[in-house]
Amino acid sequence: MDYNQLVVFIKVVEAGSFSGAAKVLGFPRSTVSRKVSLLEESLGIRLLQRSTRKLSLTPAGQDYYEKCSHALRDIERANDEVTEAKKQPSGVIRITASLSSQNGFLCEWINEFLGLYENVTGEIILSDDNIDLIATGIDVAFRIGVLEESTLIARKLGKTQLVLCASPQYLSNSPPLDNVNNLKDHYGISYGGSQTNSLWRLESQSGTKVVSYKERVSVNSMIFAVNACVAGLGVALLPIATIDQYVKTNKLVKLFEEYSTDVGGMYLVYPTKKHLSTTVRAFIDFIIEKSGRGLPWPT
Repeated sequence: MDYNQLVVFIKVVEAGSFSGAAKVLGFPRSTVSRKVSLLEESLGIRLLQRSTRKLSLTPAGQDYYEKCSHALRDIERANDEVTEAKKQPSGVIRITASLSSQNGFLCEWINEFLGLYENVTGEIILSDDNIDLIATGIDVAFRIGVLEESTLIARKLGKTQLVLCASPQYLSNSPPLDNVNNLKDHYGISYGGSQTNSLWRLESQSGTKVVSYKERVSVNSMIFAVNACVAGLGVALLPIATIDQYVKTNKLVKLFEEYSTDVGGMYLVYPTKKHLSTTVRAFIDFIIEKSGRGLPWPT
């Protein structure tokens, strides 16, 4: 079967007439009519009912059109994607990540990608809020934790963990904290934007332990939670990557290192797999390649 005959048939149906299809395709009307007739002959069925007043599909023609039009759109989409892949990344890419990403490997990775493509402009939105990607026109987001169900596409880059920590100032002015069960007598700083019932679920090789604490601060900003912990307001359960620099400078102390909390993972999230621009596709591929060797969390 001639592929061109199929294309002409679909255009005739969409235009509603041979004349309309001829204008769209730039063919003589007689050529359009002939190609449809040749298609019908090759299939051995009548696809169109012709009259002086109107053109209509036969039942077989309707079924054939619906199936073939979907296939044609897939072919056209594939052609567009192949053509798009030949282009070099350029234009604006809008990326969102948590406020804590201003330090560490995510910042380094984004800057490295922008350094590879001088025609790409990065618009970076740092926020601890769960920004609506579609409503705000964000191309890609980095999310940490356990993701809620949605229509967004999520690629897991690796696992993340939280560890207990406190400032030397807080520890020196508080009751002894030589056992994880003693946390019930201590103030805690909770991060996440909502009350957590003053409970932490901790994992260790010996199993899971749920411990309570006295709520001191509840905040939806990771940076604020870290600063509150450094200021001596209480014990906090924070990402190991975020507190690493504070541990090295003795502003924070890690507690009960045999315990941690697996909070899901770090994800690369974007609205759709289809029709990604060359720039967004290049960025996604770049980050996936970078994370393929494992996320460089501090140990």
